[in-house]
Amino acid sequence: MARPVLYIYIGARCLQAAWAARRGAELRMLFNAAYVEPSTGELPALADALPASVSDAIEALGRVCQVELASRRSAELRVLVSDHWVPSGSVPWGAAQYRTSAAVVVARAELRDAGHEVNSGDLLRLDDAPLRQPRLAVCYPAALLESLTRLATGLKTRPHSITTLSALAWRGNDALAPTPGHSERVLAILEPCDTTSRQAILVRGQRASACIDEVVIRPLHVDTVARPAARELTASVAAIVQRLGWSAVPSASTPEVATLFSVTDLTPNDPLTGVTGPMAWWVLPQGRRDLVSTHALDAVARASRPSAAKLLVLAFVVAGIGLAGQVLWRNDARLQDALAKASAARRSAAVPQTPPPSVEQTKRIAAVNAVISELNIPLPRLLRALQAPKDIRVGLLGLELVAGRERGIGPDGARPARPTLKIHAEAPTSGDMTRYVAYLSDRKPLDRAYLVRHEVPESAAAAAGEGRANYRFTVEVAWKD
Repeated sequence: MARPVLYIYIGARCLQAAWAARRGAELRMLFNAAYVEPSTGELPALADALPASVSDAIEALGRVCQVELASRRSAELRVLVSDHWVPSGSVPWGAAQYRTSAAVVVARAELRDAGHEVNSGDLLRLDDAPLRQPRLAVCYPAALLESLTRLATGLKTRPHSITTLSALAWRGNDALAPTPGHSERVLAILEPCDTTSRQAILVRGQRASACIDEVVIRPLHVDTVARPAARELTASVAAIVQRLGWSAVPSASTPEVATLFSVTDLTPNDPLTGVTGPMAWWVLPQGRRDLVSTHALDAVARASRPSAAKLLVLAFVVAGIGLAGQVLWRNDARLQDALAKASAARRSAAVPQTPPPSVEQTKRIAAVNAVISELNIPLPRLLRALQAPKDIRVGLLGLELVAGRERGIGPDGARPARPTLKIHAEAPTSGDMTRYVAYLSDRKPLDRAYLVRHEVPESAAAAAGEGRANYRFTVEVAWKD
C-alpha cells in the first residue's frame, strides 16, 4: 500500500501543510494557519530563535494530521523551512575546512560574529562547495527540530527531508538560460512578511554550480492596494542587489535575477492547481525534481534516509550473498566427502613391488646413460673454456671423449658414469704446461683437471737442431652440468 506524503512549509508568516495519498497524486491543502511574528518598528526583525507561536502552530498541525490521516499508514514527512527562521552565512575557506569538526566550529564562530544567535544544541550544516571556495553554513534551531520530531512521533513516522526554501529553489529552478555576460547568478524569492511589506530572499552563486555562495534577506516595501508591476518589482530587487555590491544586476538584456512566487492565500482542502506561492511551487515539476534527491544542507542525515530502491537493492544483495554462501557450503561438503573417499581408497590399495634390475639390465642402463651424457655435452662452452689466455703459450693438438673416466664413478657405482674429456696439447716450457693445467682447474664449467702424461720427443729436438723440443702432454678434465 502506497504511503501518503505530507508536505509542510514553515513560512515567515504562516504554517501550511498539504498531503497526497501517494507520491505523484493530486495534493490538497490540509492546514493553513498564520502565527504572530515579533515586530520592532515598521518591519519585523529576523529572529534566530523560534517563537512560541510557531511551535504552537506545529502542535495544532499535529492534531489535524492525526485526525485526517488516522485511517492511513504513516506519512512520508517532508519539511520546507523559510530562511527567515534559519540563520545562514558564508564561511571563507581555511585550513579548518579539511576536517568536519573544525569546519563546524569555525562556522559557528562566523555566524555569531555576524550577529546570529547560535546555541550549542542547534544543528549546523555546510554545503558541498568546491575545494578552496567559500562554504554556506546553515543553522537549524534546536527548538524547530524538536517540534518536528514530536510531530513525526505523533504520526508514527520520521522526517525524510528538512531543507531551506533557498536551497530547494536554487536546486530546482533552471528557467534561466546561460548568458555569456555574467557568470554570477542571483535568485530572488519573494515571501510575505506582514501586512505592509514582503521580504526578498536573495540567493547568489555561480550559474553552472549547484552550490550557494551567499543568502541575504532584505525587506521589500510594496503597495498594499495594487500589486506592483513586474518592471517595478525587478527595479526594487535590482536596487537591493546594487547595494549589496553584487555584479549580477537585472536588466532588459541580461535578466540575471529570476523572481519566483509571492504571496499565497490557500484554504484547507483547496487543490493546489494554478496557484502561486512556496507551497504550490514546491509540488510543481520544477520544484519537485529535488524531492527525492539529497544535498548537504538538508537537516536530515543522508544515511538515515534510505529510499525504497536502495532498500530493495540491499535486500537483493543480502539474499544473493546468503544464496552464494549456501552453495559454497554445499560444494565444500561434497569436496571434503570426495577427498575422504579417495584417501580411504588409496590406503586400502596394495602398492606394487618393483623387482630390482638384473646384472644385464644394469649394464644396459649404464650404456644408455653414457650415450645420453655424450649427446648432452656442451661443446661450445667447453671449447671456449679450453682456449688459453695470451700469457700462457699452449697449442691444442686434439680432443678425445672417454666415457666413465671421471673419478669416483663407474659402471657399478652409485651414479651413472659420465664421459671425461682428454686434451692433447704442447707447450714450449714446463711452466706453461703446469700453468695451463691450473688454468683449466679454475675454468668454468670445467672441473678437476689432471695431468695424465707428458713427454719431450727427442727426435723432434734433433731434427730441429735446437735445444729441447716442446712438451707434449695430456690433461684429463671433467665438467659440471
